[in-house]
Amino acid sequence: MKPLKLNPGEVKGFNYHPSYSTTSLVDWLLFDEEVWRRELTNGKEKFPKINTVRLWLSWNAYCQMQNRFIENVRKAIDICRDLGLYVIPCIFNRWHDSMVDCDGIYIDHFLPNSSWLLKYGDPFSDYVDALCEAFGDEEQILVWDICNEPFAYNGDFPMRETVMKSELDWLQRMADRMRANNVSQPLGIGSTGGESMEIFGDICDVYLTHLYYGGGDISHFENKVERFVTESQKNGKPLICSECCWGSLDDKVRGEFIRTTLTVFRKYNVGFVAHALQYCGVADLHQPEDGRYSPDVGNLCFINKDGSVRPYHEIFNEF
Repeated sequence: MKPLKLNPGEVKGFNYHPSYSTTSLVDWLLFDEEVWRRELTNGKEKFPKINTVRLWLSWNAYCQMQNRFIENVRKAIDICRDLGLYVIPCIFNRWHDSMVDCDGIYIDHFLPNSSWLLKYGDPFSDYVDALCEAFGDEEQILVWDICNEPFAYNGDFPMRETVMKSELDWLQRMADRMRANNVSQPLGIGSTGGESMEIFGDICDVYLTHLYYGGGDISHFENKVERFVTESQKNGKPLICSECCWGSLDDKVRGEFIRTTLTVFRKYNVGFVAHALQYCGVADLHQPEDGRYSPDVGNLCFINKDGSVRPYHEIFNEF
């Protein structure tokens, strides 16, 4: 495994879905190279310090158009290279939204004997192999994010422990397969909490955590960040926050969330990839007049649909 190409504390960037997106599947099925180049160029111009983007890949898109999917990912990485942006490709997604779902993997994709989906064995092997073959030595990839927010369960439910074990086993298999393909880049798992260290520690080379401050006691948020940094240092593994900056429909409120979050990150030298750059149809990246949205999250985009920076969001450039 090669080391990170950036000091983890120097990572600054955004998650990105294009403006035509409603799900990760749409990102790639309707891939528009011109839109990607225009919007990422605009993002770099509006936020000149960024050096990284996190891109959401799609197993479903691969299943529908294997060769074209790989070629589209290659074009996206080439655009990022031209703009001096490293890439964190997110291979699978386990986050789902009750208002506007965002594509991804469900429990019956990895829970044995739960449905016909596993009738012919592991459905993901050729997808992972294809990504490794195409991009396993790609210099522009900073770290692979094996899965976004696994263990995305809501409270307790029957068979919880069985499901968790099956999911962890699945993540381990995916990591093992990537290492068997001799990828040169480090691996991580985008987690919402301490699981990235406590549960995924043996799988990950890099801790990719999601640290959101959405109001309330700042000391609680700061203590959490400090604890993660301490664990990262103790275990000798880099830490990057691959999602941050909680949303709001109110621009000024969101601006304060950004300021508070990035102030704490600067204090502890935590690199970050904010969610998210571009206004689009994804569940939490638009205003109510443009579709269903998550009321408890609001709008997390930084750039409006006309290409301008949302009011109060230029605070990002101070960090």
